[in-house]
Amino acid sequence: MGNVASHSHAGHVSNPANAALQGLDKMRLIASYGVPQYILPPQARPDVPFLRQVGFQTADGESLEKVALQTPNVLSAAMSCSAMWTANAATVSPAIDNRFGLPAMTVANLDASLHRAIEADSTRQELRNLFPHANVLPPLPGGSAMRDEGAANHMRFGSDQNQPGIHLLVYGDGDPEPNQFWPRQSLLASRAIAIGQGLDPENTFFVKQHPDAIDAGAFHNDVVAASHHDLLIHHERAFYDPGEVIPQMADRYQNLYHRPLRRIVVSEDELSLADSVSTYLFNSQLISPHTDDEKSSSPVLVCPAQVEQHPQARALVESWVGGSGTAASKPFSEVRYVDLNQSMAGGGGPACLRLRIPLTPTELKQCNTRHRWTAELDDRLRQTIRQYYPKAVSLADLGSAELISDSQQAHAEIAKLFQ
Repeated sequence: MGNVASHSHAGHVSNPANAALQGLDKMRLIASYGVPQYILPPQARPDVPFLRQVGFQTADGESLEKVALQTPNVLSAAMSCSAMWTANAATVSPAIDNRFGLPAMTVANLDASLHRAIEADSTRQELRNLFPHANVLPPLPGGSAMRDEGAANHMRFGSDQNQPGIHLLVYGDGDPEPNQFWPRQSLLASRAIAIGQGLDPENTFFVKQHPDAIDAGAFHNDVVAASHHDLLIHHERAFYDPGEVIPQMADRYQNLYHRPLRRIVVSEDELSLADSVSTYLFNSQLISPHTDDEKSSSPVLVCPAQVEQHPQARALVESWVGGSGTAASKPFSEVRYVDLNQSMAGGGGPACLRLRIPLTPTELKQCNTRHRWTAELDDRLRQTIRQYYPKAVSLADLGSAELISDSQQAHAEIAKLFQ
């Protein structure tokens, strides 16, 4: 609900093999800039325990034609691959910011959507395996009142791991409400995350997403806003902020870091809300290349191909890159465009396909190395995908015994690569 890109492709034939390979292509590009990446393997689908919980006596490998006939929405949820959008997996704070003195991750409950609410238990297990040194907190209880969609509605400002950062949590509920779509992130959930992780109240801010943005299809804040260290870029109608929370946060940043928070506000004339959603410009991935000389590495902007294909969006992006001008108006050293059409058709761009985890060099060494992206692991994943992943799946295919068997075999083969 509210994901316009997803709704506009409802019923279309998907290509899971291409979806996975396009994601790996993006990982390979990010790796070329020296940015460490770790991979969460796909969750088991169909989700047989979920099907049994809702009353179907379904065994592994058994045809799900009865489920498809009786409750196709339940089958669709049980077969959903939406856990690939790891930006929704959790909300993360570094050790220096929270009360634990460890990296902290609150697993998102994703209670706003049936197909996503089934992910949380597996996600927590995966994160605990990948980050054994971190405090991986369980999803918030409380159903819709505590609905939480993870890091897609959270931004941290400040790049120094030796100095606390500033957190901005974006919520959608409360007056004024959107006219068309249900806000997916509640203020209560955002406050509970901040309290649970023990974030410093002086460095933690809450701002309401603009109802116009939600109605336009910005079901998460990262569809209309992006951040990186000391930079905030957002559409002029990203936030409903009569209390001027954003300026207050900028003042706090100035006081804490002794330099201004850079801010670029994109007007409706520069790029409309509708075009922001259709291109997913603000869902671009922002990275700092890892070099021997950190001072020389300016951020890189990784945009979906839809931005390159949209004249107005492309012109805007290219005005931010290189050349002369102030640091605020020229914040990036270059822009790279990536083809993520299969992900985009489901409503997720480059930033959806990653969960940013701030770690110190020591903490990075404590991560599960079996999950770290390498060229060798990339090649082995590609071989498995080409061998086992289907190239075309329609709604009518979801209940077929062959598809389910292939899915389970693919999951088993990929799991071997991380053992």
